[in-house]
Amino acid sequence: MFLPSLTIAATAPSSQDPSIIMTPDHTQPSAATSSPTCSFSGICPAQLLKAYDVAALQASGVNGTGQTVVIVDACGSPSIASDLHAFDSQFGLPNPTLNVVDVQGTPCVSSGWSVETSLDVEWSHVMAPGATIDLLVSAKPSSSDLYGAWSYSLTNNLGNQISNSWGGTQKCGSTPKGLVSQATSAGVTVLASSGDGGAWGQGMSLGAQVPADCKGVLTIGGTTLHILSDGTYQSELAWSGAGGGYVPNKGEPGYQTKANITDTFGLLAKSDVAADANPSTGVWFYDSGTGGWSVVGGTSVACPLWAGFMADVNQIRATNGFVSAGMIQPFLYKNVYGVNGGSSLYHTDFHDVTSGNDGWPARAGWDAPTGIGSFDANNLAQTLGSYHNALNLGYSS
Repeated sequence: MFLPSLTIAATAPSSQDPSIIMTPDHTQPSAATSSPTCSFSGICPAQLLKAYDVAALQASGVNGTGQTVVIVDACGSPSIASDLHAFDSQFGLPNPTLNVVDVQGTPCVSSGWSVETSLDVEWSHVMAPGATIDLLVSAKPSSSDLYGAWSYSLTNNLGNQISNSWGGTQKCGSTPKGLVSQATSAGVTVLASSGDGGAWGQGMSLGAQVPADCKGVLTIGGTTLHILSDGTYQSELAWSGAGGGYVPNKGEPGYQTKANITDTFGLLAKSDVAADANPSTGVWFYDSGTGGWSVVGGTSVACPLWAGFMADVNQIRATNGFVSAGMIQPFLYKNVYGVNGGSSLYHTDFHDVTSGNDGWPARAGWDAPTGIGSFDANNLAQTLGSYHNALNLGYSS
């Protein structure tokens, strides 16, 4: 039995910001069972791929080939290679190249981070089954070690998308700001979950979550995805647990001002985009350390879905001879969304989620729990993959 895995000891510089403990953004998994049963409350890969129109994208040959999805987690999972193989065997997915890097040496052991690791690796692979996966495991769940993994990825040019399904209460400091700027210059998209604690930011009792509150990070909110048994998309609601809101003391960027999304606050608004996160419409994953097959939710589901999707986008861009996408927010808000959601692309490339709330209500157009919405992956990938000079516009846009 082929179990692709390579573990490398490595070192990376530590953060200069005060270090805090980060936590995963998944909900408590369901009780483990011997095999998955695909349903609207326990979603399997084929269902989700159809719901978000990824199946059509993959049928056209776009599956992340030639790209690498970088996943950053603390502690990791000692069984990740065999667990991924079990997941792939169950759902008919190909074995990817999986590289596991212990960034600061021997990592900690944590069942919660083991679940996070399995979820991130397995579902980014669903979205981009042809991509390589580089799992960067930090020694501890501290911000300094996790940002050290970002630095390692950027220094070694590992991949064009870095997925982070975790967060903490510290605001975005100089270290993540500097690394996000470095990533933007290199054409790398940094993605982060918005969190599972509900609304944050201006006017609410909860503060923002780092690294989701960093300006250049693509912040992924959460929805409740309603599908038919075959995966046919029905509707989505904003998930009540999704993070998102307004970032205190962070001015609204020009691309959001021009899109007219944030009322009168004049602050950086998050989330940017969203995908399924509600544990009631959660996804199956396999983690032998916690008993095998379980269903899990949280914005930890949504983030690796978008990370795998960005690998698909960058495959298209590479085929077209374009540079990798990098920071896509300016293009999303200005070109795909448009002023007040008025672009014709918005209604083909996104599902606008207009009901539900996380403390901030969902509404037509942009809202805090879901951003500008969830993707129609086939349409959006073609849009993002086909514009030569529109992406990677940087912070001033």
